Amino acid sequence: MKNHTFKKSYIAIVNGLLDKKHNIINAPIARKENSIIERCVRKDGDIAITEYYVIQEFDNMSLLYISLQTGRTHQIRVHMTHIGHPIIGDTLYGASSKLINRQALHSCKVLFVHPLTKKQMNIEADLPSDILNLIQNR
Repeated sequence: MKNHTFKKSYIAIVNGLLDKKHNIINAPIARKENSIIERCVRKDGDIAITEYYVIQEFDNMSLLYISLQTGRTHQIRVHMTHIGHPIIGDTLYGASSKLINRQALHSCKVLFVHPLTKKQMNIEADLPSDILNLIQNR
């Protein structure tokens, strides 16, 4: 990811309506004090950059397309919570939801150069049914 030869994109549904419909979040991430799992935005953390676009808004929720410029543990979850819009169903950084039984976060695209063939690989994954249902029933 440092060389920009490996790119990951996600679809997420977050709580609330975002003021900025496109934004780049540049906020360093570190391990949360006294936790081996949780991360947080902290000045002494590692550089972390997340770009998002609002695709659709409904019922005080927003559907986002997210691209990572860095690959920190829990980066999207931490950044979205940091700006006040946790991912729906994220019990670690937000709250559980009656709408979905997991985080409403889906890795939808990976781009990279194949190490042997040197060909550009573009792998895409359709939205799973639980996220599709969440979108369609709004």
